[in-house]
Amino acid sequence: MKKSIAILLTGMLMAGLLSGCGGGADSSSEDAGVDTAPAAVAEGEKEPQADAGAEKEADAASGSIEVEVTFTDQDLEKFQTIVNDFVAESGINVELVAPGADYETVMKTRMASGDLPDVWETHGWSVMRYSEYLCPLNDQPWFDKIDPAAMGVVEASDGNIYVLPVSQVVSGVIYNADTLKEAGVNPEDIRTLEDFEAACEKIKALGKTPIHIGGKDSGNAAGFLGSIAPAMLTDEGCIYPNGDELKNGTFDWEQYGTPVMQKIADYVNNGYINVDFTTADTKTMQTALGAGDCGFVFRNTPNIVNARNYVEGCNVGIIPIPSSTEEGKSSFRIGEGTCLGIWKDTENYDAAAAFLEYLARPEVAKEICLINGSVPALLDVNVDDDYAVTAFHTAQEQFGGDLYYDNIFDREYFPSGMWGVMADSVTEVVMDPTEAGVASSVKLLEENYLDKYAEAKSQ
Repeated sequence: MKKSIAILLTGMLMAGLLSGCGGGADSSSEDAGVDTAPAAVAEGEKEPQADAGAEKEADAASGSIEVEVTFTDQDLEKFQTIVNDFVAESGINVELVAPGADYETVMKTRMASGDLPDVWETHGWSVMRYSEYLCPLNDQPWFDKIDPAAMGVVEASDGNIYVLPVSQVVSGVIYNADTLKEAGVNPEDIRTLEDFEAACEKIKALGKTPIHIGGKDSGNAAGFLGSIAPAMLTDEGCIYPNGDELKNGTFDWEQYGTPVMQKIADYVNNGYINVDFTTADTKTMQTALGAGDCGFVFRNTPNIVNARNYVEGCNVGIIPIPSSTEEGKSSFRIGEGTCLGIWKDTENYDAAAAFLEYLARPEVAKEICLINGSVPALLDVNVDDDYAVTAFHTAQEQFGGDLYYDNIFDREYFPSGMWGVMADSVTEVVMDPTEAGVASSVKLLEENYLDKYAEAKSQ
């Protein structure tokens, strides 16, 4: 992989923009940890002009940056078009890198080697994983436009933000409206897990799969646990409130983790989950949703867009995750969508900042949100004509005061590195939904949770 990265970077134009992090007037070179002294003027060049804005624009136009993103396939093509428009307008060269499924592995390798892209997508970890490698961006012109809901996700404890949050991702329960109608289920009436399970019984009676999980792609299994667990452990009015215990390392896994995994085992035993769990991938899951072969998918709004890409005109919507009690609130999980930061050691800060400023333009940010059905994270961006965003806003109206919003479960309540463990634990229960299988899955979660919590505390 290191060799691949080296080849990828060969031939890149490393322009001499030496402004470093925090190029704005309010930035601190001490806080940024970089040298902000002006670059020397080469022989034959003109001395800098008094117009600082013009100088910055000229410097940015001479830059070349590497940008690494998580987009793939059609989404990558659409984002490449946005990048091409920026290049044509600014004169700044952009090398777009998209490792696909290997994104996280590539980024970990690059962090270890100290060789990072000028700009990269933080895929949910701008604070916990990447902030030490990124520039604070509070002085950027788009800072005051950040939606408060998004700010709650990307703001670090020191008050700094390290990314431009173009969009935020909403996770809940996506449903096929035609399947639910055929089963006699009104999605607005699903307020508790008991209501949800009654709906699953009606869908199963049609000969269809109530819940589809593309278990071949681990994120779908982890996402399912990341929905059931907060409904039972951390959401307002939940049956086993343990949010503080999960955060401070005192969570009792046997007493409270067991009911969560048993709930998943019950769904398997009741025939609610697709039998091809281990072989179905994300595309299979999204196609099943769009075609009405299943009732529900526990994932985020981009899955609505992809389901409609695979099955044109399909009728799908989203509801919040049902509560585990009558008095509890249904919940949406809010996380980072498309968020990009600037490497603190970049030699091309001005060019990188110009790129982010371009992406923050309302008309450009809207196009990015439309790529995958994400909700805007900037207040001056309106995409109410987007199907997925409209579906989310419809659910907000339907559920009104019965709504609770929280961060993505593992990012808020687990130590870093638990996502893959969550997926493995769900797979273990699906493969063995017995008491022994549940106990084994709980043990897997507990051991990794304690190890990673101890590791985080020692740093």
